[in-house]
Amino acid sequence: MHYLEVAAAALSLNLPAAPALPIAAETTAETGSEGDEGSGAIVVTGVVDRLQLHLRSESASRLNLTPLETPASIETLDGDAIRQRGDLTIQDAAARATGIVNTSGVFGYGLSARGFTGQNSVMTLYDGMRMYNNTLTFPADPWMAQSVEILRGPASVLYGEGAIGGAVNVVRRQPGETLEFGARAGAASFGTYSLAAGAGGPIDDLASFRADASYRRSDGWMDRGDSEALALSGAIRLRPADDFSVTLSHDFSRQTPRTWFGVPLVNGRLDRSIRRNNYNVTDARLRFRDNWSQAKLKWSPSDAITIRSAFYHLWANKYWKNAENVAYVPATATMPAQVRQSSFLELYHIQKQTGNRTTANLSHRLAGLENQLVVGFDVNRISYKNVSNSGNNQTRLIALDDPAPGLFLHQADAPTRPRYTNRIRQYSIFAEDRLKFSERFSLVGGLRYDRPEITRTDYLNAANDFTGTPDAVTWRVGAVYNPIPTLSLYGQYATAADPVGALVSTSLAQSAFELSKGRQYEVGVKQIFWGGRGQFTLAAYDIVKTRLLTSDPLIPTIQVQVGRQSSRGVEASLSLEPLEGMSVSVNGSALRARYDDFAESVGGVLFQRAGNRPTNVATRTANLFASWRFLPDWTIDGGVSHVGKRYQDAANTRVIPAYTVTDIGLRWQFIEAANASLRLRNVFDETYVRATYGASQWVLGDPRAVEAGINVAF
Repeated sequence: MHYLEVAAAALSLNLPAAPALPIAAETTAETGSEGDEGSGAIVVTGVVDRLQLHLRSESASRLNLTPLETPASIETLDGDAIRQRGDLTIQDAAARATGIVNTSGVFGYGLSARGFTGQNSVMTLYDGMRMYNNTLTFPADPWMAQSVEILRGPASVLYGEGAIGGAVNVVRRQPGETLEFGARAGAASFGTYSLAAGAGGPIDDLASFRADASYRRSDGWMDRGDSEALALSGAIRLRPADDFSVTLSHDFSRQTPRTWFGVPLVNGRLDRSIRRNNYNVTDARLRFRDNWSQAKLKWSPSDAITIRSAFYHLWANKYWKNAENVAYVPATATMPAQVRQSSFLELYHIQKQTGNRTTANLSHRLAGLENQLVVGFDVNRISYKNVSNSGNNQTRLIALDDPAPGLFLHQADAPTRPRYTNRIRQYSIFAEDRLKFSERFSLVGGLRYDRPEITRTDYLNAANDFTGTPDAVTWRVGAVYNPIPTLSLYGQYATAADPVGALVSTSLAQSAFELSKGRQYEVGVKQIFWGGRGQFTLAAYDIVKTRLLTSDPLIPTIQVQVGRQSSRGVEASLSLEPLEGMSVSVNGSALRARYDDFAESVGGVLFQRAGNRPTNVATRTANLFASWRFLPDWTIDGGVSHVGKRYQDAANTRVIPAYTVTDIGLRWQFIEAANASLRLRNVFDETYVRATYGASQWVLGDPRAVEAGINVAF
């Protein structure tokens, strides 16, 4: 791949194709992380989707650096802009960032970045803390987000194994020093309505608070597609001394997602006439409850030292009862076409996670040079209990065109009962350092060691018990050159580690394998120009991941760990404020991802997939957003999102078509503290594939919908 050619492609790539979004009301940029005050940051007005290169972010480094000072690709999505655009989920918001594709299926989080997909390669965090879960369902609503920070490329040196493609950090709303209140109410197509409210500010000179609540319900656009979600969040910050603070918070969510697992492919293709059918059982059930408590301490005994310590406890209870897989059965001379239901799964996930992360930031001089150092540790204890009806192999045929799905099928010899518990005792130590040789040049590096000890107790077969320690060392080093304060040239080398499966549900078979290893080279440029009215970034990268599970050439039914996968590409983004009251943002990515060594066993026969593209990876993505305040109280905004074609299988025989989705919105500021909005999503009613489920199902994206809302803020 010629990087110059691809760079041009990334900038010009389907510019009418980018994620749909109405852009928020024009605001003035604020400083980023706590401690930015007085930093002399450039202030940009009017650009809602600005790249925020001047704001400090902790997602790419704990050194309290801005993106211009960081040798990595970091993008921050402002929470107010996310809410004004009406993004329904964190995944929808993240997919507006450069090179990120939302591959979430029926439930949970699924993202793709830099040629790698899924939770084991693209990590999601909440308030900088990692949630070890094989089905991530938290946070439930973007209303709770102060911002969403996205690090593209390996993040293992910051957060541990499972982040070779990147990391998405949802920063929760924090107690502030100014009293504020906000609320929204909306109604949309398909019997959808939502309510949310929040407030924050000082209680007295020593305490401040933040409280938020949101509720959303929908009948859905498919048969029996109803869903409901409630989220509550509260925090209080105590500052008994100028140099010491304690923040206590709790977050809760209760979700009952729609129990629709997509539609079967008919002769390998999508039949649009059945796209609204629901082939799941009529008593299907999904229920997710998540709780997250935190206590964060911050102590700055001097200007040169800051110590932070975060204690947390997560507990989650999740329940499934569905016929998850459906497959098309062709018509015969005596029977019409049918659908075969299978995978009648009843499952409980019961999980608890308790931990602490402590860091110490030290600013000092080393050999006469400015030096910033962070050292810290993570410790946690996790208990994950699986209660299920594993082994249920019931099937049932139902009609294709007018299905009567029936009730859940139980199996006498596969009752729902406790299967196993995995307990994990994990610790990690890490360090980062920035050595500043001059105002123009600095080196940034990091090192981390992770050691999880996994102990499995199998309640049915003690032979499946094991204790394993899949430890890993990861590191990175990068250089930043700033020829002028608003221009950054950088290069970086980073390593990563990915598990072969979800850590909390590791099986005896998976415990025999080591973590997959990865490395990345990246170079790039970032700039703020035109007096702060323009910002752009350009990055090129090369990633290699080794130790993939692949079939043994001699015995195809046996898995060995020798595979290799690679990805190289470019990403570009541009944000402009050409006129007062107008903002335009565009981003694009182009990549070449492939298996370099990967053998797949199909029916006991070995097939070599080297040279093929990994599943669910798009080689082209692009986003275009625009906002224009054409009258003092009126703003029109909208966007376009394009995702290139993907493959459902490693053989690259089943193509997931490319899609382009367009949104448009109108907003009226009828009083200073309130506005009314009208939004049309998926303007051209594109039928597109959001994700796949199994080998024969496609989960489709939402059709055209109209939404009206009222937003209040003062």
